[in-house]
Amino acid sequence: MFRSPFFLAYGFWHWGEGLQTVLFTWYMTFHAGLSAIEIGFFQALVLSPFLVFTIAGGMLTDRIGAGVSYIGSTTLFGVLLIGYGAVDHMVGFVPVLFFAYCVAAGVVSAVSNPAIDTFIPEAGPGTAHENGLLAATAHNLAKLSGTITGLLLPMLAAFGGFVVNGVLMLLSVAFLRKHLRQNRAQPQVHPTGEGPPWSRIWQHYRNCPENFDILLSSAMLGLLIVPTGYILWPLTLRERFPEYGDLIALVNIASWIGAISATAIAGRHSRRILKPGLVSLVVWGGYAVMLTTLTLVGSFPALCLVVMVLGSVKVGKAMVYGKYIYNCPSRARGVLISVEQTAFWGLATLGTFVMGASVDLIGLDTTILTTALLVLVFVAALALRGRLLRLSPA
Repeated sequence: MFRSPFFLAYGFWHWGEGLQTVLFTWYMTFHAGLSAIEIGFFQALVLSPFLVFTIAGGMLTDRIGAGVSYIGSTTLFGVLLIGYGAVDHMVGFVPVLFFAYCVAAGVVSAVSNPAIDTFIPEAGPGTAHENGLLAATAHNLAKLSGTITGLLLPMLAAFGGFVVNGVLMLLSVAFLRKHLRQNRAQPQVHPTGEGPPWSRIWQHYRNCPENFDILLSSAMLGLLIVPTGYILWPLTLRERFPEYGDLIALVNIASWIGAISATAIAGRHSRRILKPGLVSLVVWGGYAVMLTTLTLVGSFPALCLVVMVLGSVKVGKAMVYGKYIYNCPSRARGVLISVEQTAFWGLATLGTFVMGASVDLIGLDTTILTTALLVLVFVAALALRGRLLRLSPA
């Protein structure tokens, strides 16, 4: 994996994306000293283009090609990061310029995200299922690297942070260009048939019902599982172990260690996994059961251990995501990936808001137990539909 130009490109992209998340929060909170309402506004602003333009980015990818789309948008992203860091270093924080940066960063990210994923099924010599697991491992390692790199921000300062972030994006572009040069003469193998136009995407899900159920599982992950990392873990730390508040990064690192371990083990035994959908349902059901133990943790190390186990849930999506991409007709792969990402991140935004409000209304422990129950209900519904149970590796 570490010798493959594509997986290096994929890793540097998500390393940069992981650092961007930490950098963005640190920059607003500590460097610019913004108020809580200002931080909330700019957080929503940088996410809003991603949610609005992701499908448009997928359509653009299908029209001009994934290579052109990714290289152009990610190069622009890298230049944007370095340029904004330089401007901030020279003139300081300017709200209007930061507003423009947030919008631009959201738009280029919305184009880059679906474009890079279109390469996954043919990214390596293995099957689409195996390549999907390799991509998930690269993603998780890169996210952990981004989180750890974020710990250096007080030393790098804002200018250094933006420059490092931009360089990571440009390295991703360089390795993807190398991947494209090496694979220029190799045919791209896709399922037969023409991709549906935007007005007929629903027809694709009717013709490929297992992709629709994978889409439903992504909606569940976004609505119920992703928000736990934003709401339930941090609030458990704050309510029970406030003296360890400065070590919240360790909780996040524990989560990524769990994710990396799970995807690495799954990748090693991928050829033995004949029912990846069944494995995903078991993982998601196990996550719900493990989530309830957040109400019982009695120490900070125990919390880190529980979160590490919960972090392994990321292998569930990795099990089925490669098949989803493989099933997408080549001429509509970008937009169908963007539909999945919009369902995932759009509902994650809604779920995070609702989960936060729920903690205020009914309490932390009740919210944890309610979330676990809803995950189990959703998993049971997917199992009863049967399509994920019958899912085979690509």
